[in-house]
Amino acid sequence: MSSRTPLRGYRAGFFFVVVLLSAVTGFTLWTEMRTGRQVDGLVGEALNRADLIGRIRVYVMSLESAIEAHIRATDDAERKEADAVMEEILSDIRLASDAYTRDMPLGEKAVWLRFNAACQGLADQVRAAAVFSRQREAERARRHLVEGIRPMALEVDALAGQLAQENSDGTRELLGHLATLRVRNTALGAGATLLAILVSMLVGLHIMSVLRRQDATIQGQLEELGRHNQELDSFTRRVAHDLMSPLAPLKGYLTLVRRSGEVKNPGVLEMLAQCESSAVRMGELIEALLRFCRAGTRGEHTAGELDTAVSTLLLEVSQTAAAQGVALERELEAGVAVDCPGQLLQVVARNLLSNAVKYTAGRPEPRVTVRVATAGTDAVLEVTDNGLGMSAATQASLFQPFFRAPEVRGIPGHGLGLATTRRVVEAHGGTLVVHSEEGKGTRMTVRFPKVSGSTLTGGAPATVESGQNRASAARKAL
Repeated sequence: MSSRTPLRGYRAGFFFVVVLLSAVTGFTLWTEMRTGRQVDGLVGEALNRADLIGRIRVYVMSLESAIEAHIRATDDAERKEADAVMEEILSDIRLASDAYTRDMPLGEKAVWLRFNAACQGLADQVRAAAVFSRQREAERARRHLVEGIRPMALEVDALAGQLAQENSDGTRELLGHLATLRVRNTALGAGATLLAILVSMLVGLHIMSVLRRQDATIQGQLEELGRHNQELDSFTRRVAHDLMSPLAPLKGYLTLVRRSGEVKNPGVLEMLAQCESSAVRMGELIEALLRFCRAGTRGEHTAGELDTAVSTLLLEVSQTAAAQGVALERELEAGVAVDCPGQLLQVVARNLLSNAVKYTAGRPEPRVTVRVATAGTDAVLEVTDNGLGMSAATQASLFQPFFRAPEVRGIPGHGLGLATTRRVVEAHGGTLVVHSEEGKGTRMTVRFPKVSGSTLTGGAPATVESGQNRASAARKAL
């Protein structure tokens, strides 16, 4: 099943969800800011109109007081002063009316026309009363004040109150409309958010379904690969056994022919010796292949002492190291038990120590150090040398079967030792880590889970066997 197209669709779905949520958030913030500005503007305009109406009403009452002062004036100077006050008040009323007209709502136009006409009529009545007062007709002026100006002032005040009420009602209606718009926008944003959540949940469910199917496919493929590996190992073991059957008598016949004395030609004897050596190498390679195939299969849980296995191998490796001039240093902690049979521990130690000695021989002051210790809950086997070392490219392919680094292909070996060691270590829950620098040496570190000494098979400590018996036991274990 190809997942490229579905995954592209899921990515598009998530992108759509992100864009939709971002758009909803941006739209909501924008509408809130715009609505807030509109509310502030409407409230400010309403307060301004209310202030203008209040000022006009105050001016009307002041105008009535000013005409009374004009009537009570006793000389021309007081009358002129009263005329100036009246004209100033009338000018203020006119300016306030003009300011109100600029921001006047359409719904207030009819009332405003009546209000404006009443203001004009009031101004005319005031000027007429002022004329009577200037002609020293006080009684007629007072009668005009009572009969003409005060009713007109009351009408202006009533119309101003009606304008204030309409202004309040209109502002309240607009605020209600804005509140409705805000609720509608909020509902729209909530719906879009819910849609985005549903889409994201749907995409998530589809992705989980795809991942479950892929996981099931991978598990099936892993199981099939495991079966194929088991079949391959079984086939390799059968082939190795089949190859060993004719190889053993071949080696024997070659040895008998070479030693029989029937062949006198030195060239033929040399060729027989080379054939015998090749048969021996072939046998070693087949045995190494058998060990490699069996190393990845764990047997029964049997504990072994790591320090005992290393001590046993040191008796064997030390002779080879001494012959090649390699100094062996050891630091072995006693009683380090791990969940791995002693024979397999010897295989691990043999491969690591023999490689260290082999690739250190011939170097200046060759030295190999082996250490067995405990580190927390782990048992550690560490083999360090100052030999050839390895490049990064070599380390990347180090554990591949039959791999030989280009710089050591002139040194005898079949390329299965470290691969076998790693399979043994990992089959028993351990790890193998390599630290190496070209020209400076290598450090191999093996870690096994440590177990208590009471779990050792039979409760008895391991014994030191001869080199021939140890090699035989290791081959039987593998």
